[in-house]
Amino acid sequence: MISTMDEYRQSLRDGREVYYRGKRVEDVNAHPVLNTQVNLLEYYFQEKYYFDHPNLKQKASRFYKVPGNSSDLLERSQITYDITREAGILLPHIGSDATLALRIGTSKLDPKFQSNFHKYAEEIIRRNHFLAVAQIDVKGNRGLRPLQQEDRDMFVHVVEERPDGIVVRGAKMHTTYAAVANGILVFPGMSFRPGEEEYALCFAVPVNAKGLRLIVRPDVAVEGALHDWEGVRAGKRSAGETLTVLDDVFVPWEHVFLYRDVAAASGLALLFALWHRLSALSYRAALSEHLVGLGKLVAEANGVERASHIQRDLADLISFAEIQRVCARMAAYECRIDKETGVAVPNHIYTNVGKLYSNANYLNVIKALIDIAGGAAITSPSGQDYQDEWLKTYVRKYMRGAVPGEDRFKLMLLLRETVALMGGAEAVIHIHAEGSMEASIIELCRSYNFAEPKKVIQSLISEMR
Repeated sequence: MISTMDEYRQSLRDGREVYYRGKRVEDVNAHPVLNTQVNLLEYYFQEKYYFDHPNLKQKASRFYKVPGNSSDLLERSQITYDITREAGILLPHIGSDATLALRIGTSKLDPKFQSNFHKYAEEIIRRNHFLAVAQIDVKGNRGLRPLQQEDRDMFVHVVEERPDGIVVRGAKMHTTYAAVANGILVFPGMSFRPGEEEYALCFAVPVNAKGLRLIVRPDVAVEGALHDWEGVRAGKRSAGETLTVLDDVFVPWEHVFLYRDVAAASGLALLFALWHRLSALSYRAALSEHLVGLGKLVAEANGVERASHIQRDLADLISFAEIQRVCARMAAYECRIDKETGVAVPNHIYTNVGKLYSNANYLNVIKALIDIAGGAAITSPSGQDYQDEWLKTYVRKYMRGAVPGEDRFKLMLLLRETVALMGGAEAVIHIHAEGSMEASIIELCRSYNFAEPKKVIQSLISEMR
């Protein structure tokens, strides 16, 4: 069982094929950028996030605790919030979200797939492995179905079936933390149709599997965090995604959890998205609280906290944080219990309403934050300037506001990290991660109970005589 950071770091030295800016990374622990992803897992492996597993008779990560009621879902949401608040950056436990979806999804399939999953789940929980999830196919021409693509590899698919397993080929994008995970769950990325069975798959692979290649996106925030004051978050902890290439990767049958079943693959993709969006609301509420605190302190430092337009900006920040928090809690409070497995499932409506609100309003919140700060949010001097004793006197003198110059200067550097150094990545995350706005809209329209509101209007119409 991985129980310490030293054990976790050692587990990453397994010959995995990782690339960063065109070069093979021999050890992610030693890489100046990727090691910030490793560092973030210090929060995941804290003892307070373990529980006594009733079946395994050992400590296990609370992320692998199967929720059976609203209280369990609230606890899951809360620890996601707590870790994000403490670390100052999201730590997506996407793999554990996927295991909950699989626990329900495989219960409705051939018993061999359910058995495969339960054996795998027990093993990864016992070993305390941190899992990544590869779901979104590269897709090629978005206007074409998988079989219509010029290159069939635009969607991960089976290229060979053997007595002992399958061989798969293709690539997934946006795979968060794959380079520093202990294993990868490969999920269906869309709703498939009859005839597309070769793409209807779900399986697990170790990160050092032969033919698995991880091309990590450049992390310009980490690369630009040249001074501690300008990289409070980015310079120490980061998230990262990969182009996850499966170049004829062999998967033994015992690690296959869904095979050539288009209906089940479509359902599993949607179920995983639901769990993943509850986690998103939970970490976003914490990140939004950071924005509230930053906005309030900057307003005070500028001496404008009582101005009416600044109070409107602060109200926007507060609303953004609290609406997400309320939706996460309501998704837990009004959950449903899956009849076959007893797993508590988040409420579809509250989860997707909160996620859609977060997607649609993030840039407005950043606009409010910039309005509070003014141009100094981007034009302030650097941390290196402040290190120079001569230049420091000017920075202290001319960066002061309603607070000493050094205090206001530090706030502006933190704000610059938020809106510039990390701003681009976090904007894409808030707008598109865990599914696009369109995906939430489709799910809301599909899941919402229109019967009651229609009934009210129909009763009013019936009185029109």
